[in-house]
Amino acid sequence: CIYEGPDQLFIHPDECIDCGACEPECPVTAIFPEEDVPANLKEYVQINREVFKSPNPPGRPIR
Repeated sequence: CIYEGPDQLFIHPDECIDCGACEPECPVTAIFPEEDVPANLKEYVQINREVFKSPNPPGRPIR
């Protein structure tokens, strides 16, 4: 459920099963359960959602 974008990695909200396996693997400690996202990072939750609504989200063929 993790996809590489041009500037960061993204977690597909519909594919994530909330298992937490990705949290300790993140080299910049940027993965949190949604309810635990620090206030200074909350804007990225919406950015992550929006990127998968775009016509060409990360990990998908460009149309």
